[in-house]
Amino acid sequence: MLKKLISLAVALASAGLLAFLGLPNLGLIVGSDAVFHSTSVKAKDVSLVCPGSAFATGGSSGTNVSSFSRFGSAIVDYSSNLPGGVSLKTQPLTGPAAGRGNLSDTGNQVGSLTTDSAVAITVKDTAALTEQGTKTFTAQSYQVASSNGVNGVLGTNCQLPATESWLVGGVTTVGREALLIISNPAATDATIDLQLFGENGPIDGAGLNGISVSANRTVVLPLAGYAPEQKSLAVHLQSSGAAVATWIQERTVRGTVSAGTDLISPSIPAGTSLTIPGLLKRGTADATTLIGNNSDYSDLTPSIQVLVPGERSATVTIQVIGVGSKAVGTVLQEQVSAGSTESFDLTGLKDGDYSVFVLADQPVQAAVKLSRTKKGSTPITDFAWLPAVDAVSSKLAVTSAKSAISKLSIANGGTQAATVTVTDLSKGAAQKVTVSHLASATVEVVAGDTIAVSSDQPVSATLIADFTGSIAAIPLQDYRNTGGQIQVMVR
Repeated sequence: MLKKLISLAVALASAGLLAFLGLPNLGLIVGSDAVFHSTSVKAKDVSLVCPGSAFATGGSSGTNVSSFSRFGSAIVDYSSNLPGGVSLKTQPLTGPAAGRGNLSDTGNQVGSLTTDSAVAITVKDTAALTEQGTKTFTAQSYQVASSNGVNGVLGTNCQLPATESWLVGGVTTVGREALLIISNPAATDATIDLQLFGENGPIDGAGLNGISVSANRTVVLPLAGYAPEQKSLAVHLQSSGAAVATWIQERTVRGTVSAGTDLISPSIPAGTSLTIPGLLKRGTADATTLIGNNSDYSDLTPSIQVLVPGERSATVTIQVIGVGSKAVGTVLQEQVSAGSTESFDLTGLKDGDYSVFVLADQPVQAAVKLSRTKKGSTPITDFAWLPAVDAVSSKLAVTSAKSAISKLSIANGGTQAATVTVTDLSKGAAQKVTVSHLASATVEVVAGDTIAVSSDQPVSATLIADFTGSIAAIPLQDYRNTGGQIQVMVR
């Protein structure tokens, strides 16, 4: 080290002397050029976190608004395509999970795991034998909840942990509850900072920063404590110390009647063009009657929440386009202020299948609320939030629920028609559909089977699962950890 410093001093002195004498500086190099070596890096094993069973508010007395307890069990439906030597390992987050250990050691398998706690499922592939992604492993969580406090279907993808997440779709008005669920599957603690965006812009308040989530634990936060009486709410979560999985558990109560629930997953990044498949509208006549008799049912009308996360307001065009001549859509153009989340009703839609296409002059995020209704002496209602979905052409897989009628909504927000292949991997049957620009198609799939979707043009797809009038929405996503070549400098 001393020799290098002396050499540098001599070089600087020599350069100064040359400049003083008016002679050209021919340049001096101290030491040698850095040498970079290329090395291969294995992709990190995919590890998905499933949320576990629903949370009820109130504790043993039923009145403690800061006490939360799980009830019932969630079913994790998974499918795997693993070579020999690769397995799936489960790690319950502080609670029991049936099927703990190796779920699958090799080959194509479709299975189920019953759990009350959140659970992490990891592809154990020490020899880098398989590509990491949805084609290797996919998992979805469902729970049909039926209690005095929570009634409906909570359905979601199991989630790749992240250090940053955006969630769009919260509501905290009277009779509406939004719980932020944060699960940390890591061996180290996580520290969470939150930003909230409401109807009138960013929401400041105490307790939004420095929230601790211990290793292998789940934390539940009632969003009404930070942002009460918000008809539209979005959450930006940042984590340090560990990557986490997060959802909003939302429920509706009309008087004393539990009237629907859902799990809201993180949104895709903000963009100026978003595609939201899956607006499969049913029960319009019943919903219209209920809304006419009681204004508290007005949220049965489909609606869209739009978040502008940036510092400039956005002009947003919302196109609702139906499948077939009877499903007549609608078009809205709205202004949304910077840093705010606003909700707009999608009125005038008859029963039918639709997708939603959003164009904006500033990056936005959006989600559509879809409700289902069964009118009776005590009306049954449920809802699901439909997220914007990335458009991809690579093969994606999803496992349909065993006890539901499931339909795949495929939407094309691109500029060219797409030929989409939907393959039932469990039965080996395939069908092709053509989806034009700014159009969508609906394909019914077999309950309990693994379905793969591929296309010659990027498309977006969401699975809608109907549990006898209660619904869940599962967007098709690719969970991918990539490896590759990196340059390393050895000194």
